[in-house]
Amino acid sequence: MQKVKVAIVGCGSISDIYMTNITSGKFQILELVACSDLMVDRMQASAEKFGIKAMTLDEICADPEITMVINLTTPAAHYPIIKQCLLAGKHVFSEKMIAVELWQGKELVELANEKGLHLGVAPDTFLGASVQTAKYIVDSGLIGTPISCRASISRNYAIYGEFLTHLVRKGAGIGFDMGGYYLTALAAILGPVKAVTAFTNIHEPERVNTRIGAPGYGEKYTIEVPNVIAASMQYDSGVLGTLHMNSDCILDETYGLEIYGTEGIVYMGNPNEFGGTVYLQKTLGEKIAFPLTHGYCENSRGLGAAEMAWSIVAGRNHRASKEMAYHVFELMHGIMTSAETGKIYNMESTFETPAALPAGYMGDGGWTRKEESALM
Repeated sequence: MQKVKVAIVGCGSISDIYMTNITSGKFQILELVACSDLMVDRMQASAEKFGIKAMTLDEICADPEITMVINLTTPAAHYPIIKQCLLAGKHVFSEKMIAVELWQGKELVELANEKGLHLGVAPDTFLGASVQTAKYIVDSGLIGTPISCRASISRNYAIYGEFLTHLVRKGAGIGFDMGGYYLTALAAILGPVKAVTAFTNIHEPERVNTRIGAPGYGEKYTIEVPNVIAASMQYDSGVLGTLHMNSDCILDETYGLEIYGTEGIVYMGNPNEFGGTVYLQKTLGEKIAFPLTHGYCENSRGLGAAEMAWSIVAGRNHRASKEMAYHVFELMHGIMTSAETGKIYNMESTFETPAALPAGYMGDGGWTRKEESALM
């Protein structure tokens, strides 16, 4: 089987599960050959652990055998790294979101199109069992015609943000960090958004780092991005939706992701995870657990990159597309713009709603079909 040779850029906390999944053979199409990080010790530790090369980004871009780069750096580094890799002729799959500034994301999409290269962007959790099962329910007409949806998330970013300081800076925060999971899950089922209006707030922007052992402990810092968001969305299909986000609440993460139709309601699992129970409720009936129609219930980070690699080999479009990623990116920027201007933000971008993954493939290593490429 033709494998796609991959290098990972960014050896931070999320990289371990990517590298583990790829090197374990979970995704047969991918071959991890190198990693890179500005922190040399961290890069070398990852290279040694997974038996791969430690390389600079320039070396990766110059290596003709490396076909794809997986970018796992912080948001501020996404634009320059993706651009350098695309200019070097590499396909790129990047962690969310595509960039920080809207113009940067648009430029990267145009550059990938110009170069004829695949550019994929996380989250790829929408390819997991929970969202794909919900998509099956909606596409099968089990809730009738979708007419509204609700997405809600609360968690305490004061804890995360004082250890991972980029979370309180521009380009991150609960909107750009967590919003991608919820908005992408809905986009994969309901398609593009037409317009959005929103209110945001930065609750207690000036703070002191109280986390013992964290970088900057005892020092003052400023929260640069909204930590409370309330938005209303109008989809091209006519579906109306609400988005609620609060990152200044209790530590316990609470979530809700539902689509309401004329004949039923579907309740999804946490879109920050691949699996999770999906519930279906019909008229005058109890909310029942719906059997999962799709695989990848466990932590399958890298699934989007693998599906993209199959698409590269097969010469087709991949599901975690740059167009959908940019649309979600613009939507979050639209939320911020609406809150700042007090006006409705009309979306400019659109995308083709990705096809569902074929049902029945477990994706957990238990079994696979003869032609795995046919599943992707």
